[in-house]
Amino acid sequence: MKAKAKFVTCGFCHASLAIHHTGSSYSTELVEELKETTDALVKDVAQIKHNAALDRLDEHWERRRLKLLGTTKHGKQITQPPNPAVMIFTSGFVIVFALIWTGMAAVMFAPMALFGLVFLGVAVVGLFSSFSKADKYKAERKRYIRERQSLIEEIQSHD
Repeated sequence: MKAKAKFVTCGFCHASLAIHHTGSSYSTELVEELKETTDALVKDVAQIKHNAALDRLDEHWERRRLKLLGTTKHGKQITQPPNPAVMIFTSGFVIVFALIWTGMAAVMFAPMALFGLVFLGVAVVGLFSSFSKADKYKAERKRYIRERQSLIEEIQSHD
């Protein structure tokens, strides 16, 4: 065997062996085992990277979601997305109250009817603002789901 040889094939089993030179001694190692181990490590590292990318996306969405939901007037974090039925009911209640107030005030004391118009304006603006926030939340959530699905498909295509 040459002193500079790095690989040799076994004459009996035809396995590829890597030759290791250490001083005056020689040892061999199966190349296939190294390749299998390397391939497994490469696959594991790729999986860790994909999982980290998914985790980053999920963490970013959770921060964004909480920011979009906001807090109550007492500073407590809102955890549920806007509910259109609740928004319509609440605004509808305020609008009906404002119309009744305006009608009664117009009959009793006309200047008080202005408060009813203010209530009415606040209710309408609040309704549009709530729907705008709900639409923004829905669009951001849809974007997050699309990005997550795309990342999952990319991960699956590498497997």
